[in-house]
Amino acid sequence: MIQELPAWLDSHNIDYRIVDTEVVDIPGFGRLFTADLSGVDSIFRGEGDNPVFNLMERPEVLMEEGIFHVAFPFGRNWYYYDLRETFRFNILKYIGRPKPPKHDIPFVNLGIHTPYELLNASGSLETWCRKAKWLGHTAVGICDRNTMAATLNLQKECAKAGLKHVFGYTLTMLHDDEPVEVKIYALNDDGLHNLLRIQRAVMVDSEQNVLGYDRLLACAAGCVLVFATGSACWMTSHPRHVERIRQGFEAVYYQVDGSEYKADRIDRERLLALKHYFEKCYDAATDTYAVEPVLITDCYYPDRDDAVSKIVLNKIASGAAHGQSDDQYFKSVDEHYDTLRPLFSDRWDFDTLFRRMCRHTVEIAGRADAAFETGRMFMPEYGMREEERVKYGDRRTMFLRLLDEGLAAKVPTPEHERYQERLDEEVYIIESTDNVDYFLVQWDMVREAHRRGIATGIGRGSAGGSLVAYLLGITSIDPLKYGLIFSRFLVPERCGLNWKEKITVLAPDVPLPVGERYVEITMNGATYRLCRDARLRVIRDGEELTVYADELIRGDEILFDRRDLLWNLKECAIHESEL
Repeated sequence: MIQELPAWLDSHNIDYRIVDTEVVDIPGFGRLFTADLSGVDSIFRGEGDNPVFNLMERPEVLMEEGIFHVAFPFGRNWYYYDLRETFRFNILKYIGRPKPPKHDIPFVNLGIHTPYELLNASGSLETWCRKAKWLGHTAVGICDRNTMAATLNLQKECAKAGLKHVFGYTLTMLHDDEPVEVKIYALNDDGLHNLLRIQRAVMVDSEQNVLGYDRLLACAAGCVLVFATGSACWMTSHPRHVERIRQGFEAVYYQVDGSEYKADRIDRERLLALKHYFEKCYDAATDTYAVEPVLITDCYYPDRDDAVSKIVLNKIASGAAHGQSDDQYFKSVDEHYDTLRPLFSDRWDFDTLFRRMCRHTVEIAGRADAAFETGRMFMPEYGMREEERVKYGDRRTMFLRLLDEGLAAKVPTPEHERYQERLDEEVYIIESTDNVDYFLVQWDMVREAHRRGIATGIGRGSAGGSLVAYLLGITSIDPLKYGLIFSRFLVPERCGLNWKEKITVLAPDVPLPVGERYVEITMNGATYRLCRDARLRVIRDGEELTVYADELIRGDEILFDRRDLLWNLKECAIHESEL
C-alpha cells in the first residue's frame, strides 16, 4: 500500500519523504501512517454505538510515536483522518507544502470560475482559497461569466484564509454587431459599483446578455479591462476603439490563457488568435505591446482530476457533453510555464516574457481594494419611478396607499374594520423596524414577474403570516382567514431591534403633521430628528439615566448601541424651509 501513496503525492505535487514501509513524512504537516486495509471487508468496525476506523494498530501507539494522521485509499482518491479528532474524511490534497518550484515567480490566479456560474464550474470557494494558499499565492481573483453572485462569499473566504480577493466579471461586449469577449476587474469601490452596473446591464437590460461598447466605456472608472484570447483580431482591427478603452479604464491587458493549445481541438481558434496577437501587437525595437499581455487561465475546477465535473455539469445544462480540455484547472506556475513554453520559438526570450505576464497579475491584485462593507445589515431603498412620485409623492405614502388599494380590492367591506386593526399593527412594526423599502422592493419584484408571465408561489415560510404581504400581492395567503400570526415573520425582538417608543426618529420622507413637535440633535456633524417621547439612555454628570428626548440637555452622552444606530436612526437632510 505504501508504494501507491507516493504516486498519489507526486501527482498532486506534495512534498514528502518516505520514513519506512508504513510511514511518510510530509514537511509542514507531519508523519502520515498508511493504513493496510487489504483483506478487510469494511473500513469501519463497530464499537458500541460509534463505528471506528478499522485500523489494526492502536491509535495510542501511533500517537506515542508522534504520528497523528492515517492515510487510506477510498475509491479513486486517497484520504486521511486525524487520530486526535472524531473520524472524518479529509481528501489528501493541499497539505504540507508543494514540491519546490522550478520557477519561483510571484503569480496570482485571476481566472477562477466558481459554482455560482451555474452548470459550468465546480469547486467550493473554500477549496479554491485553500489551494491558492497552499501554492503560496497572496490573492485569488474570480471572473464568473454574467454573474457576481460569488463576490461577497469570496471576500469572506479570502479573509478567513488570509488572502486578498479580486472581483472580476466575464462578459461579451457588442461592437457593431461583433461580439468581443472581455474580462473586467474592480480595483476600488467605484470599480465595484461599475461592475454592479455592468451586471444589471448584461442580465436585466439586454435580452442577449451582452454589453454595448458605449455602455462599457461608461462603466470604466475604477476598473481594469482584459481582452480575452479570442479578441486579438478585433483589437488589431480597431486601434482607435482600443485607445478609447485604454483612456477610460485604469489599465488594459490581453489575456494569455495557460490552458493547453492543441490544433486538433476546439483550442485551434485560440491558438491562432494568440499567434496573431504576438505577431501584430509586439514591437521588438521598443519591447512594447499595443496591449500588455497578462497570464490568466480560465479555471473551471481546482484539479485536473476534477475535469469530469465540468463534463457532467455541461451535460445537465445542454443535454450534450461538449468536447473540451481536461486542462482548465488551477495550475502552479511551473505548470503554466510548461504549457506555454512550447508555443514560442527561440527568437523569444520566453523566461522574461513569462515573468512579465505573471507580474501583471500581481500588479492587478495589488491595486484591487474593492470590498463590500460587512458586519451590518443594509436595506435597499426602493427607487420610485417618476410616475410614482407624481402619484404618491414619497415612499411611505406610496406604501400606505398601496395597502389601502389592496384592502379595498381583497377584503369585503364588512370585514374592513377587523382587517384594518391587524394592518395598523403590522404597519407600525414595519415602520418601526425601517422595513418599508423591503416590502416595496418585494412588491415590485413580484409585480414584474407577473408582468413577464413568470409564475410565483402562494408564499413561503413565515411570510404567509403577513397581511401586508397579502394586500401587496407578494403572497396569496389571507393570514386572518387561516389564523396566521405576523410575529412569526417580523417582530423587533427577533431582529435584535428596539421598539419605536424607545427611540423614534422621523425618516426624511415622513411629513410632520401640523403642530407636531420634535427634537433635533446633532452628532458628529449629522442632524437627527426624534419624537419628543422617544426614550434614550444617557450619561449625565457621570450617572446613567433614561430620559425622554425633550428632556435632553447640552452635555448628555447618548448611549446608542450599534443596532440603534443601524435600524432606528435616520440621518436627515435639513433644509432652511423646514427650520
